[in-house]
Amino acid sequence: MKRIIVIALILFASTTVFAQNFTGTVLDKETKEPISYAQVYFSDLKTGTSTDENGTFKIENFNQKTIHIQIAFVGYNIIDEIVNIDTIKEKTFYLEQGHFDLEEVVVSAPAGRLQGENIVNVEHKKITELQQTSPLTLAEAISAIPGVEQTTTGAGIGKPVIRGLSGNRIVTYAQGIRIENQQWGDEHGLGVGEVGIESVEVIKGPASLLYGSDALGGVLYFIDERYASQNTVEGFAQTKFLSNTLGSINNMGFKIHKGKLKFNLFGAYSSQADYQVPNFDRIFNTRFDEKNIKSSFGFNTKSWISNIRYSFLQNNYGIVEDATFTNSTQRKFVLPFQKIDNHNLSFENIIFTGNSKLNLTLGYTNNYRKEFEDDKNNQALGLKLNTFTYNLKWYSPTYNNQFDFIVGSQGMVQNNKNNGEEVLIPEATTIDFGAFVIGNVKFNKLQLQGGVRADYRNIDTKEMITDEGVFPVLKNSYNGLTFSSGAVYKIKRTKLRANISSGFRAPNTTELLSDGVHHGTNRYIKGDAGLTNENATQIDFSFDYHNEHFSFSINPFYNAIRNYILLSPTDIFIDNSPVFEYLQTNAFLYGGELGFHYHPHKIHWLHLESNLSTVIAEDKSGNALPLIPQTRINSTIKAEFAHKEKVQLKNVFLQHVYKFRQERTGLFETATNDYSIINIGLNIEIATKNNPIEITTGIRNLLNTKYIDHLSRFKTLGIPNQGINFYIGLKVKMNRELKEKRR
Repeated sequence: MKRIIVIALILFASTTVFAQNFTGTVLDKETKEPISYAQVYFSDLKTGTSTDENGTFKIENFNQKTIHIQIAFVGYNIIDEIVNIDTIKEKTFYLEQGHFDLEEVVVSAPAGRLQGENIVNVEHKKITELQQTSPLTLAEAISAIPGVEQTTTGAGIGKPVIRGLSGNRIVTYAQGIRIENQQWGDEHGLGVGEVGIESVEVIKGPASLLYGSDALGGVLYFIDERYASQNTVEGFAQTKFLSNTLGSINNMGFKIHKGKLKFNLFGAYSSQADYQVPNFDRIFNTRFDEKNIKSSFGFNTKSWISNIRYSFLQNNYGIVEDATFTNSTQRKFVLPFQKIDNHNLSFENIIFTGNSKLNLTLGYTNNYRKEFEDDKNNQALGLKLNTFTYNLKWYSPTYNNQFDFIVGSQGMVQNNKNNGEEVLIPEATTIDFGAFVIGNVKFNKLQLQGGVRADYRNIDTKEMITDEGVFPVLKNSYNGLTFSSGAVYKIKRTKLRANISSGFRAPNTTELLSDGVHHGTNRYIKGDAGLTNENATQIDFSFDYHNEHFSFSINPFYNAIRNYILLSPTDIFIDNSPVFEYLQTNAFLYGGELGFHYHPHKIHWLHLESNLSTVIAEDKSGNALPLIPQTRINSTIKAEFAHKEKVQLKNVFLQHVYKFRQERTGLFETATNDYSIINIGLNIEIATKNNPIEITTGIRNLLNTKYIDHLSRFKTLGIPNQGINFYIGLKVKMNRELKEKRR
């Protein structure tokens, strides 16, 4: 034992004595003048710094031989580069001027590459960009991304839909871990709060290789706000008022980075009354509120980087059972309503071993969902879900500057318990295990990627006797083998991608054994213990072109899913609720996204953007699948200004959203009419001595259009979506540099 300890200490010491120092200088490529206050971000450290008056920055006491550096400055294209600081101690970086930059750095892809270097087309959006029209929730914000929609049950509950797929087919990552929150439920929301999130990345289609077996339809990967720059304190306070719900959204944040220690703390509170429809009546019991706390603590030694993150999210939602209209603006919750508590804890570790690195992230999520129907003090339904996860990845060195690979494993232990008068699903333990390998080969203009993964899932349920019947014992195991391969080819300003990937998803306990009324959706749902694996194969192409003033992209796909599980309506009623049952069939989904961005050369302040998203879904007999989103065109005219005035109009925009009539409907599903929505808004910045004050204001649904979206759960009740909504917001920032103590 002593020998093992001595050897371990020697190995640890050998990795800590070679601390690296590096100095970089950032210059304008044309003028060769230094660029002051450029943002320099170190991906692994989750923090950064800025250049000084001479355009220089430093990295000190870093043991890894290579470091991933990203440099950005307004009006310039992003630099994303891996620098070998073991051999290069100083380097000059040249920023090239550009009117807009499409080469966002994608964190969720292997090794964190630029979008243009990824085999899979990953949609990367900053949360501030998605908040342009002041959405009520995070789920509503991300539904502005091409190919992404949301199924809504009331104003506050939004369930993401990626290319027609949702629920357990979409895997959500936040704080670096998989978020589990009983996502099988139609009225179960995203389970992630908005505050403390910097950006989101969306992978459309099977992404099981890196993210687990359930990522058959896609992945939502939320990226936490980075830590403050080195030796600085940052903070902000933000509030927003919305007229439609007479609601407020309030956020606060504090960040400090001193030496090797980093700490972030965020808090948020949102409260909304029942929402108004276009005739200005309110829909009774659509009120909701949200409380959110997030914290993260990071530290690093010379060869180890660690981040501990914790968040608490509480949602309270009223449950709408019929089309009752009111003029009341009460916020007190009345029966029926639901209360959801989410605790998420993650522990990320990055260990550097020469030119390779090991990443181990441990996670724990606790989701407690309560529904109150007849008594505010006694819950009718209580679901407790505890999930432990691990994610282990080893990144190899790059061989001959061309080849690298990743070997990894993921696992989950999940336990579901009931704590209420009713039992909707049985108590169960689910165990997942998966292992994968991914290889990357890079040539001059061509990059190839391929990988395979094996997955195992075991579901073990207990027998439960309820007033409605008996849940039998179930002990099932499921296995899956998936693959992915693709290529990206660059020709000057054009990028061509081709990708084929497969996905595997085992049925969940709800689909297998549910038997009861689900009050949030007014349905009696019956499971089928004989359901088998879903298996998907998707072919995905993309063509991207961009220059200084114009960009164009088209991304068609074809996704074939064998043994597709769907919830199908019947003509039977139990307890006055329509019965829905789970069935299986082969399904085919195809469509894609198309978009452009035009930035006129002689009118630098003007931006014209438009994108189209469409998906067609049908079974093997050509029958349409239910709950497939309408084809959508989203267009925006935006003017940005750069005048240095004390009160500055930063930008103003006009957005038009048009959704086509949906006539391809599933069994017992009705068609949905087309509709148009117009949103306008502007942003003002007021200069102060230290940091500017930001003001946002605008109007959603400017023409007070009456419409019902095809994915609205209120459609069967004839309840329209929200009417006109005025909003105004205020944000105050604080940024202060910490002075070094003199010795």
